[in-house]
Amino acid sequence: MAVRRIVAIVLPQLACELVKQRGPVSPSGKAPLAVIIGGDEERRAALAAGAEREPQAPAAVIDVVDDEARRYGVRPGQKVVEAAALVAHLAIHRVTFAEIDAALGRVAEVALGLGATAAIQLGEQGGSRAGAPRSGASRASRAGERAASEARSPWGDGPYDTVWLDITGASHLVGGEEALLDELGERVAALGHRARLAIADGPRLAQALARFGALDGGRGDDALIAPPGKGAQAIGPLPVQALPVEREVASFLVRLGVLRVEDLARLPRAQVAARLGPRTTEVMELLAGRDPVPLLPFEVPRLIEEEVLFDEPVENAESLLFVLRGMTSRIASRLSARGEACGRLNVAIAYDRSIARLRLGDREDDAALLLEDEERGPSLRFHVDMPVPLSDAGDLLRPIKAKLERIELAAPAVGVHLIASRIARARQVQLDLSRDRSVDPDSLPALLAELSAEIGAERVGVLEIADAHRPEARSRLAPVADEAATARSSAAARARAAAERAAAEQGAGAEGAEQPAPEPARLLAQPIPLGRVGRGAIVAVDRHLYAIERLSFVMRIDAVEWWTPTPASRDYARAWLVSGAPSGRAPRLGELRPSRDGASSSSCGEAWIYVDRATGEAFLQGWCE
Repeated sequence: MAVRRIVAIVLPQLACELVKQRGPVSPSGKAPLAVIIGGDEERRAALAAGAEREPQAPAAVIDVVDDEARRYGVRPGQKVVEAAALVAHLAIHRVTFAEIDAALGRVAEVALGLGATAAIQLGEQGGSRAGAPRSGASRASRAGERAASEARSPWGDGPYDTVWLDITGASHLVGGEEALLDELGERVAALGHRARLAIADGPRLAQALARFGALDGGRGDDALIAPPGKGAQAIGPLPVQALPVEREVASFLVRLGVLRVEDLARLPRAQVAARLGPRTTEVMELLAGRDPVPLLPFEVPRLIEEEVLFDEPVENAESLLFVLRGMTSRIASRLSARGEACGRLNVAIAYDRSIARLRLGDREDDAALLLEDEERGPSLRFHVDMPVPLSDAGDLLRPIKAKLERIELAAPAVGVHLIASRIARARQVQLDLSRDRSVDPDSLPALLAELSAEIGAERVGVLEIADAHRPEARSRLAPVADEAATARSSAAARARAAAERAAAEQGAGAEGAEQPAPEPARLLAQPIPLGRVGRGAIVAVDRHLYAIERLSFVMRIDAVEWWTPTPASRDYARAWLVSGAPSGRAPRLGELRPSRDGASSSSCGEAWIYVDRATGEAFLQGWCE
């Protein structure tokens, strides 16, 4: 039976990192940062009401501080007024529980590519809860959430900074546990988070080791590994605060001189149990190296969503692109872990409610993009369709950038909501030796997506051959389909072309068989009227006069598309147009070509014309080779 192996991914600066992902924490961008966790409904209500920045109550308690604020003496547990007295330029922001849950969910989703089960909460053992529910809605509505946060215990309800991954029997697939931690650390870093990683025989052992373990300077990373069956020895050098005990119990043990876990393990069990309180059973199991607490599997959402709320309103596209760059990078990391790609990105930019209504009023030009939402208020919404599903971060950002640069914000933005929909399996391209020396085939889908956002998806596609009598209708622009449909259409086109070649070869061998009609090399967007034509007639093309040297009848179509109001009856011909060039200037539409008598004349070459049999009028439709 394989020994259970659990990875704990601890994100000690998660709340601070979420604030920095929104943009600069202060006008200078270098102020120390303190974060208050919670207040989901209050923060949304303040931002939706048009407040430039949510006011922080002086009695509010700080939950997380960054390294810069810690150097000034600011600590978690201080009130806002106390911290502001220590550091006048301290930046104080709020992070909601919903944002914390979403960030942990992203890490769990990325980690699932390396293990069987990921979790952001623990299950129940013996009727006692080993981890509180991590749902943002239920947690935010609990009356005691503030008390739990103020306790700042590393166990139970706070802090919310850990993701667990079950790698039992899976580490050998990536080269061992050390290689797995290296790969996992890179994936978490791609999301913009700094993590401490540890592997042990249980989730609480691994979490304690990741939070309080001394890092090995030789490895050069934030990772620790407890050998199988050696969990008790691994947590022995850790401080007693690493155990699931209340803050008061840990302080009492320290005053008694019990500083480390191994010191507590050497004491008589009866005396220890009398001092540990309601968590006695859990602590005694950990001291023995046993940690059977189950993981509650994290359910991966089908749609990938990213949302950022701004403390300071944003009024320019450059700041929005800075935020969207991070959002698309996180979406790309989640898609890569799934082995999937997205075909559409839906963008919603929430406007400041009061300013948007004041500036827009009843203007109808912005009605197509401005939508009213009960939760987010007025917002600018648009979507970008990918002709081919994409998963790279740069490829996802390029079409959004092309679209956003052509849109003017009607009011300051207070948030961005990005949804990746139309999820499909990622296209797997086989590697080849010439990839570095030739055009990268992966760049074409990104170019198509950018062109679709720039000029419109209806103007980007591939040319297809259609069965039609009129030359201008024999090709059409078809939208780019998925890989399977493209392969089927390509196979059908190749089969049809092979059949046509075989029929042409058989017809060429038969005596008196008709040769296929010649085709024009280039067709004009709009035919140019020429009037009535004949040999020697003078026609005007592009403000120049040309003479028709000769005409050659090609084909006739009679009553084509007779079921429409405008059926076509035409005679097609090839016309040789010649014109003398003015002195000192080369011909505009052609080259110098020898005429029948050998003299040189300026000619625009062979033109493709047709005569409308109903009116007798001729039209220049294109050019032949």
